[in-house]
Amino acid sequence: MPIRVLDATVAAQIAAGEVIERPASVVRELVENALDAGARRIAVEARGGGLREIRVQDDGCGIPADEVELAFARHATSKLTTADDLWAISTLGFRGEALPSIAAVAQVICITRAVGADVGVELRIAGGEVQAIMPRGCSPGTTISVRNLFYNTPVRREFLRSDATESAAITAVVTQYALAYPEVRFNLAIDGRATLHTSGNGDLRAAAIEVYGLDVARQLLPVEASTGEGVEYVHVSGLVSPPGLTRSSRAAIHLFVNRRAIQPRGQIAIVLEEAYHTLLMKGRHPVAILNISVHPAAVDVNVHPTKSEVKFRDTTRVMSTLGRAVRSALLESGVRPWDDPGVPATLETAQRRFELRRLGTSHESGWEAFPRMTADDSPAMPTQVNAWADDGHSAWQREPVTSPDPLPPTRASRLPPLRIIGQIAQSYIVAESADGMYLIDQHAAHERITYERLMAQRGAGAVERQELLMPQVVDLPPTAHDLLLTAADRLAEWGFVVEPFGRSLRVRAIPATLYPGDLTTALLEIADHLSGRGGATPHDWREAMLITLSCHTSVRAGQTLSFEEMRGLVMQLEQCESPRTCPHGRPTMILLTTTQIERQFGRIK
Repeated sequence: MPIRVLDATVAAQIAAGEVIERPASVVRELVENALDAGARRIAVEARGGGLREIRVQDDGCGIPADEVELAFARHATSKLTTADDLWAISTLGFRGEALPSIAAVAQVICITRAVGADVGVELRIAGGEVQAIMPRGCSPGTTISVRNLFYNTPVRREFLRSDATESAAITAVVTQYALAYPEVRFNLAIDGRATLHTSGNGDLRAAAIEVYGLDVARQLLPVEASTGEGVEYVHVSGLVSPPGLTRSSRAAIHLFVNRRAIQPRGQIAIVLEEAYHTLLMKGRHPVAILNISVHPAAVDVNVHPTKSEVKFRDTTRVMSTLGRAVRSALLESGVRPWDDPGVPATLETAQRRFELRRLGTSHESGWEAFPRMTADDSPAMPTQVNAWADDGHSAWQREPVTSPDPLPPTRASRLPPLRIIGQIAQSYIVAESADGMYLIDQHAAHERITYERLMAQRGAGAVERQELLMPQVVDLPPTAHDLLLTAADRLAEWGFVVEPFGRSLRVRAIPATLYPGDLTTALLEIADHLSGRGGATPHDWREAMLITLSCHTSVRAGQTLSFEEMRGLVMQLEQCESPRTCPHGRPTMILLTTTQIERQFGRIK
């Protein structure tokens, strides 16, 4: 096969494939151009997941009429002059590839007016070919409409995900830059519905409120640190969450270098999370909005086709400053470490997948859901009777305290008979058996019980739900809000009934065992799983829902239990298929054998 030079159209489409991966890539490039143009207001609108139309309007400096057509030529840019400029880039864009790449795979309308010009200009391009150019009356700034994205490369469309997922990716891009540039006013509309609106007053916490709500934003801790001068200058600023505020994925970690959004992965993400060492549970991630400012010559932003990664000249200095800044913010807030060795992720995943395989054969095995126990048949677990108690905490029914007799196993128990001794630290149940003394983590144990009960309910059909007397309105980040609404039917199978309520979510029903006070946290975790971060297969989805609901419907550490409640919990744990670990793989109990105790007292050697 002879070697030949590719046709210009084919070459343009190949180049576009490197820059424009999906509709969100178009939004990112156009928003970055608007910011480089000095815009103070940016409005973004997307329809049909961004495939039907993307429209970005700004009030920046605009493009002179005699340069508009040139702006869509490949490698045409106003931000670089010589090769040396590549090593001191201070703008978000610089390659001159964004506009021609977009125009090569879409129908584009560019309306722009330069500051000081009397009239604007309108340029129409389709498939990289100029269709028309004409004078146009408009305000200073630029408006670019991108329609029918990938219309001339239909194979690319087949590799995209659903409209809801693509819209969520667009929302994530705009959210990133709204947090990076709090002094710019951002407006985002998805299919005609307002999704995000920031004030542009320059306050990062105010922007965080628009994205995560007041309850989250007011907990965030300020971070500020700097070191060095000149080309060695490093400055870290932003907000991070205290250890008590976490997420199940890195979706809430927003990292910027010279206010350029980068992916929360690699060494920067590792250093950030290492600053929380011994402060976070394994598998949990902080909320963070951090900008690392360095001298333009000290960072290479031209190392990735989509500019989502960077390379530092002095990586050690940058990482050291970042780690110290975050750790100092945490410790100055009064946080102190605690020791948590954790469990290898491979063990957690293997165990959960093994249990989920049983879910598909629950009918054949004859495994039934555990009945709700009452005082008439066996000791009862705490039962929520008023989720809206006056003190803001759940109210639990209490059974009369009775003598802690041994609990006889009722069916093939995987634990020995246990006799309840009491409770310590309002978190651990002390019990004894012929083997010795057991310390049972009440939260982990109840997680296991709830997890297996939910598995049985889901295997038999939909999860039991409770209608809320007063529907609960929940404020969520725009991305989570859209994902949950799109998956309303799937959520109904798990006991949730959700509907839109302005920019919030109204919840009319929840799983019967879920405490309403944990609703927001549970929905955020579910949204993370819907975005595909926890895996995209049906088994991944079921696993994620089981884990999330079992965690947020269980007895908490720090809650005093009566003897009857402890006896009920232990009896139900004895009947579990895997009573010795919680769904996350952590142990539900530890055993101190009689021999170990006697050795500590010096009775044996």
